[in-house]
Amino acid sequence: MNPIAFLSDIMLQVLNVFYAATGNYGWAIILLTVVVNLALYPLTFQSVVQMAAMQRLQPKMKKIQEELKDKPDKLQKELADLYKTEKVNPLGGCLPLLLKIPFFIALFLALQSNNFKQIIVGAGGAGSFLWMHNLAVPDPSYVLVTLIGLTTYLSQKTMPGQGEAPGMGGMMMFMPFFIAFVSIPFPSGVQLYWVVTNLVAVGQQLYIARIMKK
Repeated sequence: MNPIAFLSDIMLQVLNVFYAATGNYGWAIILLTVVVNLALYPLTFQSVVQMAAMQRLQPKMKKIQEELKDKPDKLQKELADLYKTEKVNPLGGCLPLLLKIPFFIALFLALQSNNFKQIIVGAGGAGSFLWMHNLAVPDPSYVLVTLIGLTTYLSQKTMPGQGEAPGMGGMMMFMPFFIAFVSIPFPSGVQLYWVVTNLVAVGQQLYIARIMKK
């Protein structure tokens, strides 16, 4: 079996466990999303710390690059020595995020699967949540789509160093609109998952930033 498909089936089984505990699939999605994000917190912590470290080194890196721009071999050696001295892994901010991706894809696919749609149809009122009458279809009010855009922006803002690099300000404004637009056709269960994931990310990043300042 495809590993992602296998992981997706596990996500659905865990979702049903949370449904049995709450009696509602909306709350079950929220709990599952929070639990998955908390379980992956060590990877998030390493990613944020390494990105902050790389941001801190930018002035030194820029100085080395300017001084040795005509000596590529020496430039690479000096940068490698800098990373070693400062105990920074230039890939440390990306690798933990890459390790998290299969879990989020699996949960994403689980909430878009036909199995999930059949579950929601069979759940009756338990397949609705707040103003959403059916978590297997898109939110007709676009409230969740709007929240996806807002929480994506907040998530970007709380990442270390975001908005400081040239051109990043424009990207930070564009991406929330783009992601919100892309999310329009997704089932409201997926949209709810997306909003909660962003909110958890904001909370984790603010918490990690507070730890780093101490």
